[in-house]
Amino acid sequence: MNELLNKATDICRFIIGEKTNITDDEITQAISNVTSMPIYRNIDKEKLKEELLLLYNVKVDEFQILEGRERREPWLGVFKAERASNWYFWKRYAKYLVEQKRFSPNVISNLDRLTDKILDKLFNPQRSEIVINKKGLVVGQVQSGKTANYTGLVCKAADAGFNLIIVLAGIHNNLRSQTQSRLDEGFLGFDTQNTRAFKMNQTTRIGVGLIPGFEEAIAHSYTTSLDKGDFTSKAASTAGFNFNVPQPIVLVVKKNASILRRLYNWLNTQTDSGKIITKSMLMIDDEADNASVNTNNENQDPTAINGYIRDIISLFNRSAYVGYTATPFANIFIPLDNQDLFPRDFIINLPAPDNYIGPDKVFGTSAVPENDDDLLPIVNIVDDYDSFVPVGHKRDDEKPSINDIPESLKNAIKCFIVTCAIRIARGQEKKHNSMLIHVTRFQSWQNHIKEIVERQFRYYKSEIEANDPAIIEEFRRVFEVDTSTYRSFKTVTNYIMNSESLSKIDTKIMLHDWEDIRPLLYKAVQKIEVKSINGSSGDSLTYYDNEKEGISVIAIGGDKLSRGLTLEGLSISYFLRASKMYDTLMQMGRWFGYRPGYVDLCRLYTSNELNEWYRHITLASEELREEFRYLAESGSTPENYALKVRTHPGQLQITSAMKMRHTNLVEVSWAGRLIETYQLLRDRNCKNKNLELTDRFLNKLGVYIQKENNYLWTGINAETVCDYLSQFELPQSLVKVPMDRICEYIRKLNKEQELTSWSVALMSKSDKKSCSYKFSNNIEVGCFIRNRADDVNDEKTYYIRKNHIVGDQCDEFIDLPKTLLDRALEETLRRKQNNGEEWNHTYPAPNIVRTEFRSKENPLIMIYPLDPSYSNVKDKSGKEIGNLIYKSTESPFIGLAIAFPDSDKNYAVSYVVNQVADFAETEEIFDESNDNDYAE
Repeated sequence: MNELLNKATDICRFIIGEKTNITDDEITQAISNVTSMPIYRNIDKEKLKEELLLLYNVKVDEFQILEGRERREPWLGVFKAERASNWYFWKRYAKYLVEQKRFSPNVISNLDRLTDKILDKLFNPQRSEIVINKKGLVVGQVQSGKTANYTGLVCKAADAGFNLIIVLAGIHNNLRSQTQSRLDEGFLGFDTQNTRAFKMNQTTRIGVGLIPGFEEAIAHSYTTSLDKGDFTSKAASTAGFNFNVPQPIVLVVKKNASILRRLYNWLNTQTDSGKIITKSMLMIDDEADNASVNTNNENQDPTAINGYIRDIISLFNRSAYVGYTATPFANIFIPLDNQDLFPRDFIINLPAPDNYIGPDKVFGTSAVPENDDDLLPIVNIVDDYDSFVPVGHKRDDEKPSINDIPESLKNAIKCFIVTCAIRIARGQEKKHNSMLIHVTRFQSWQNHIKEIVERQFRYYKSEIEANDPAIIEEFRRVFEVDTSTYRSFKTVTNYIMNSESLSKIDTKIMLHDWEDIRPLLYKAVQKIEVKSINGSSGDSLTYYDNEKEGISVIAIGGDKLSRGLTLEGLSISYFLRASKMYDTLMQMGRWFGYRPGYVDLCRLYTSNELNEWYRHITLASEELREEFRYLAESGSTPENYALKVRTHPGQLQITSAMKMRHTNLVEVSWAGRLIETYQLLRDRNCKNKNLELTDRFLNKLGVYIQKENNYLWTGINAETVCDYLSQFELPQSLVKVPMDRICEYIRKLNKEQELTSWSVALMSKSDKKSCSYKFSNNIEVGCFIRNRADDVNDEKTYYIRKNHIVGDQCDEFIDLPKTLLDRALEETLRRKQNNGEEWNHTYPAPNIVRTEFRSKENPLIMIYPLDPSYSNVKDKSGKEIGNLIYKSTESPFIGLAIAFPDSDKNYAVSYVVNQVADFAETEEIFDESNDNDYAE
């Protein structure tokens, strides 16, 4: 029935066309036309309409660009008008995305516009007389479809006349092979494992090669999708075509010094007087922050991989380098050197579609305020793994036995088996399923843990086959019984389906009864294999070979599973591997991405510490994206972004110290920012000390103005504010709000007559659901409810579930006149409209108010009394999860938010880079001594 529904959907799509905006009448008419056919007469019209709405209602925010001005020379518009290509590669690829990948029209339209924009920022490849080198960076999200994006760019570049395309694809064979397979399907159209282009026949065609009518779209490859199919000079000499063939040539190579040296030497033999003049070369650097960045000191030669990338580029008169990454931290710290890889020509911020499952939906740490219901309930905190994989274990330490396997891992394996069974029930039997186990970086440990996991899985498999009642009961409990630390499949599915915001992520999920799932456990376990994915195991992921029937795999690994590689149909992740670098840790999040029809089946088992780190990292990433949006709107350049990020509060932990070695001092500015204390000390003495400090501070302020339920003081001098802030106690983990540095920053700008006249707002909750508190000046306020993160067991720190303690975005307008806010709203609407964005609010964007409308003399500090009795998250039914910290009779916590206006002065406070040395040490050592195989 699902296959019939898919075919009916495809016919409706053909009738409607690839429109990005459609009406309900168009959908209704298409459904009527299709269901009038006898074969589709019994199709469920409501389900068909749901499918079409899901397809046509995918939204993608507008991408934003920072571009260099010196070498900007638009060319694509004129090229299309006067010297039009037939765009065979692109048209074929777009058709493939519609027919085989079932991409939304909005996603394809956005990709079309984006790849045009990137191509326009390169150069006309058919101008043989020019000497030019362009460099850019495209920033996406982890597992958000960057490969599909740069495949589209490769197709258009080939159509326009780029005739040599080099794709740098990670540091491991499996990622390089996967990338080649994707380009085989989306660009070449044939299986490079079995044939070269000149031998291509009907049996070796794949992907775009199966689409008729594009015989002119011919390209060649010097590399194949075999695990050992990387570039060799022998393969080049026996490829069946020569270097100067008129059709485009593609090479997909690892970022490995010996491979790149081999490629450089071979290309050097193709030069004429030291340069290749017959080729316009496009280099795509996938995971551009990994291995490509030079980490040597300035007085040393660049690192080998960085050096060879530069050398290869230097061989061409006409070249373009485009890096792709989800974690651009290292790239924007590259020195502004014409020879290095800094993206001086453009940086593009690539938004993900609204059906993408990103860090903000998993960990709830977003720069945009959100509701509690916006979090997917998929994280399970584990704390029973110490005897299995002790923290800080060494390669030669004694390894665990089967008796040491923690209950949490057993539960995760059972969840994976149940997930495979549920997907069969949903008609997804032939889809891939994957489980990730990432708990150690040592290969010998990975292989040993594979044996333990395989024994545990085979035990479950044999008992399911024997229909053992006790084991079947365990699986039933996983499916439909909640505990204090675990939410069952039935509960999670029901929660998501009934959530106003989450239900829109995936409309294909459905509730099942245990009696429907139980008989499918047998079928599910027959397809599951356990594999160790590293350089010494001999195992490999064979998704491509099993494309027709699908495979289910439990993949145990380390570095090879931690970056770039897509685990098809990933549902269950058991993740304990620690890294302290923002970029490394975020890239390990293979669970991000798209989960159509099974988002409710996904589970992440991880530690408290890692969960909290991800929360911080997500906030940092969102802040950088927000910074990018602001700079893009103001017309800034890539150099401005690099400098601005270097002055970003909290950035000291975003990447390794060596990648930041070019900044002896890191300058921190809070201009135009909202700073909030989203972590507070739980110790009663500290809590009461902050409350008493606040009471004394308010008594100093004099006469107030009542603003509805709130209280406002204006014209307060900066020294009074700094005296208060400098004594306010916060957790050390709240690195983004260093009060001493903030006061230093305030005093610096005071000397330039900025930040001199402060507004102070004491915020009060209007309803009576929470407690109230009376200060000594007789002001009585209602306390705000701020739920504590239920998955953080830190006895010293109160982690607010949402990082923002502000009750409403409008709070920071409390001291501003309506006339000013009206002008700010007009500017917000104008700017959003110009960028193709929506703004459905009656108030202006707070960041625009801060940076353009708030007086530079007039910052605002907001004080929030927080009800101590609401310290844990409640589920949707209102049930408490965990115990309350304090009784409601306790005195409140005090939370702060500070809205800083923009500044005319380039003032900041300095941090010394070596403060991150201890923090980065683990990752630096790992990079040097990791026992995973980086070689060919």
